[in-house]
Amino acid sequence: MRTVALLTDFGDSDSFVGMMKGTMLKIAPGLTIIDMTHHIESFNIRSAAFILERSLIHYPAESVFTVVVDPGVGSERKIIAARAGEYFFVAPDNGVLCYALQRFNERLIVSVENNELLPPDPSTTFHGRDIMAPAAALLATGLELDKLGPRLNSYCVLPIPNLLKRENHVIGEIMYVDKFGNMISNITKDDLPPVDENRKLKCIVGDGNIAAFAESYSAGKGLSAIISGFETVEVFINQGNAAAQFSNPVGMPLAVEIE
Repeated sequence: MRTVALLTDFGDSDSFVGMMKGTMLKIAPGLTIIDMTHHIESFNIRSAAFILERSLIHYPAESVFTVVVDPGVGSERKIIAARAGEYFFVAPDNGVLCYALQRFNERLIVSVENNELLPPDPSTTFHGRDIMAPAAALLATGLELDKLGPRLNSYCVLPIPNLLKRENHVIGEIMYVDKFGNMISNITKDDLPPVDENRKLKCIVGDGNIAAFAESYSAGKGLSAIISGFETVEVFINQGNAAAQFSNPVGMPLAVEIE
C-alpha cells in the first residue's frame, strides 16, 4: 500500500486532521500516514507549495501527497489529483501543487469528480475530509488515477518566485518562515556564485540588512545566513528570531553576492 503524506494549515488544536486520518483509515485500514506539517500559515498557498516542492524527494516512491490549504473551499475551484514522476498528489486546484508538478517533465492530472467512488453529500466547508481524504486513500490502495475523474490539460499556476542569477550575485525571495523564525528562501546552493578561499559571500536581506554566512547555527553572530535543510539559503539569528526583525518577511527580497 502507498504512503499518504498530509500537509495542511489546520494546526493541531482542532479535530480536523484527526477526521481526515479517520476517513482515510476507514477506506484503507493499515494505511501509513505521515504528517508533513499542519502549521502552514493560514491560507498561505505559496508557502505550502514551496514546502511541498522542497520536501517531496525525501518521501518513499509512490507516496500520495495530500495538501489541504484551501481558502476557496466551497467555491467553483476544482479538486485535482495528479501523478508526476514517481509520486501522486491530491489538492485543491489553487496553485498549491504547481511548484512540485513543475519539477517533472511528464504529468497526468485529473479532476476529482467520480461521485460513485466518493462519499455522498460532501460538506461545503470540509472538502479535505469529504473529498480529498477519500481520493488519497483510494490512490493509496492502488486505484488508477483515471478512475477519479476526467483528465485535465491545465491546472492553476502561481506566479514564479523571483530568482535572478548573475555572475557575481543572485536575487531571490523569502518563501517560508519556520517555527524558529528562520527565513527560508528559494535560492538553492547551486544558484550561488562560485567562490574560493579569497572570496566570500554575503546576504542582503530586504532593504539592505547584511547577513554573513555561518558554518553552523551556533556560529551565527547577529543576522546570519546558512544553507537550510531544504538546501536553500536561510537567514537566522543564533537562538533568536530573525523573522521578528521584519514586518512582512514572506515575499521579501534576498540577495547573495560576492563580497
